[in-house]
Parts: sequence; structure tokens; C-alpha cells
Amino acid sequence: MGEYRFLLVVLILPFLFNLYSCSNDSKGNDVKKRVIASTDIAAGLTNGTRSGAADTDDSYAVELISSYVDTIMLGAVVVRGNDIQPAEVFAANQTFIETPGFWNGPIFGGGIIPISVPDDVIWTGGTDGDENLPETCINEGVIELASLLADSEEPITIMAIGPLTDIACLVQNFPEVLDNIKELVFLGGRAPDQVLKYPFSDVVFTDFNVAQDVRAANIVFEDSDIPITLITFSLSSSTLYTRAQIDSLMDLGCSERAMLLSRASQQRINELEEGLNLDGMDTFDINAAYYIAKPEMFICEDAGFEFVDCTIGTPDVYNGADNACAGHGPDQSGGLNNESQQLWTDPSYIGMSRTVNSCISYVNQEELERFETGTIEVFCDGGVWTELP
Repeated sequence: MGEYRFLLVVLILPFLFNLYSCSNDSKGNDVKKRVIASTDIAAGLTNGTRSGAADTDDSYAVELISSYVDTIMLGAVVVRGNDIQPAEVFAANQTFIETPGFWNGPIFGGGIIPISVPDDVIWTGGTDGDENLPETCINEGVIELASLLADSEEPITIMAIGPLTDIACLVQNFPEVLDNIKELVFLGGRAPDQVLKYPFSDVVFTDFNVAQDVRAANIVFEDSDIPITLITFSLSSSTLYTRAQIDSLMDLGCSERAMLLSRASQQRINELEEGLNLDGMDTFDINAAYYIAKPEMFICEDAGFEFVDCTIGTPDVYNGADNACAGHGPDQSGGLNNESQQLWTDPSYIGMSRTVNSCISYVNQEELERFETGTIEVFCDGGVWTELP
């Protein structure tokens, strides 16, 4: 009888091991981060809302996070920001649907204009008296965001690398789905009194994603409990792709999408070299994608935040002599005109606001440089990646 028991164990153990392994594989798939991008993709667009080429970093960010082994890219909602929204949707379709690559959509149209109509605004000229204005912010992308959040069995991470227009609309109109947002990773925020500029250039930047829709940022930060991680300017401005790196994506061994991104970046690089003395291309949004994949590579801290009002010096231009906003004043660069608020974040603000996660740098210079070189290889390869080369 003992021999039969031994034989039974020998025969059954491999089956149980395989069953356990399959169960673990299934659980492994379940723990993948589900990601939606809220983004102002504009790779290849010129002469739209700005005189020259639009930023291309959004497209690289979407490509990077969608190809990471432990994420599932559910879709991208394209919001007005780097250019007008219809042009951005066209660029997104050309990049992620028409050109072969790892991730091929879906793409949804998001906000076309900033959130500008408060909930309590009504029209008093109706035949029956007061009439509520329609919810003008609701669009295809917001509806899809709400649907994905409502239907997902796992919380979803939102990579917000454009203005927060659509996320604010979600907060206002679909509060029942907000608990299923695992984390909102937002490219924005600065240290108190920090002027946004490179040390080798006199050009001062706005905190673009905040400035493009200040009210939306107010709503998301102040009227919701969504967990927020800020990829601040100190972090996002610390990395750079050289022209040689971008040009290398045109090698015949690279994916078609890598080649498209390289071609679409050339005019942008030319303008950055001429206007900012920048030897290559800024990588702002791409850092947000890498954070979602590898948060352990960053130094982040609990912090509070404050929206600082910018003093109006002349009509519609925020250049008062005693302006509280960093970089503003009578001699400010034109890029700061109409920047009405700045988002400051710091641990000393804890208790003044709800707490957010503020990422300020890479863990060390080695990991920063690994990001700069390794991600280029990921783009060229066009396949799944786990660790950067």
C-alpha cells in the first residue's frame, strides 16, 4: 500500500505544481498596472497654436509606458494643449494606429477648450426663467474614462501629461468612479518661488499643463481625493535626449514607429537648439511614463500644495512689479503673459492642503543617465521591455 501512495504522490505532484504555476501566471496578469493616458499628443504638428513645432515628448511617453511588461494600456484621451485638439487627434492616429508599433490604440477625443463654465452659472433669459447651462466639458474621452473606470475590476492609473481638463470634468460629473483611480500621475508642479528655466538659457517656461487650464487643476487638486503624484519641473527638466540619440531611431533596424517619432522630432530639436541652446530634445512627459513603470527609481516625498495667484500689472497680462509668481515682473518673457496661477508644492505645506506625492529627482545620476540611454533602445526595439539596458 505504501508503494501505491508513493507512486500517487509522484504522479500528482507535477500536476499540482503546474496548476500552481498557472494560477500564479494568472495572478501575475491581474496585477499589471492598467493605464489610461490623458495627453496632448502633437508629434509632427507645426504652426498650430504656436509659431513653430509642437512638443513630441507626449508621443514618446505613450510609447514607453504601453510597451512596459507590467502595464496594460487601455487607451489615450487626447486633450487640447500642445495644439488644437482635432490636429492632435490626427497626429495621435497617425502615430499609434496608422504606423505599426507595439500599441495601436484606441484613441479618444478629449477636451477642445479649457473648463470655463462653473457649475453654478445659469441663464436667466429662458422662457420659464432660469436655465442650467449644459455640461459642455463632457466629450467622447470623458465618457470613455468614466466607462473604463466603472467597468474595471482593478484600479486604473491615469498618466496625465496634458492639461487636466478631462480629469476635472470627470470629477464634476462622474464622482462615483473616482475611487477606482489608483493614482493620477501628473506632469506639473514646482518648488516654492522656483523659476522654470534651464541654467544655460534665459528663457522662462510656464508650468504648461497647469497654465493651459488653471481651473481644471484647481478642481482636481482641491475638489477631489484622487491620489496624486507630481512629476515636478526639477525632475522632468533634468533629463535630455541628444540629437544623435533621436537620429539613431532612424536606423534601419528600428521600428517604423521609432522612425516616425524621429522624423517628427527634427524641427522641434532645431528650434530648441536655436532658441534655448539645448543640445537635443526635452523629455518632460517621458519621465512620467518611466515613473509609472519604475517608481523605485525616483526620490519622492509627501508634500502639500498651494495655488499662488499672479498679480495683474496691465490688463490681461500678469506682470505686476510685486508679483508673487516666480519669474513674473515688468520685464517677464512673453511666455508668462496670462499665467494667472502657479502650482507650488513642498513638504512644509502639509496641513495647508491635502497631501500629494511630489517627485523631485532620480535616485542618483547613474539611474538618470540610464533613463536617457536605455529608453532610446526601447523605442528602437519597439517591443516589450522589463529593465532598461
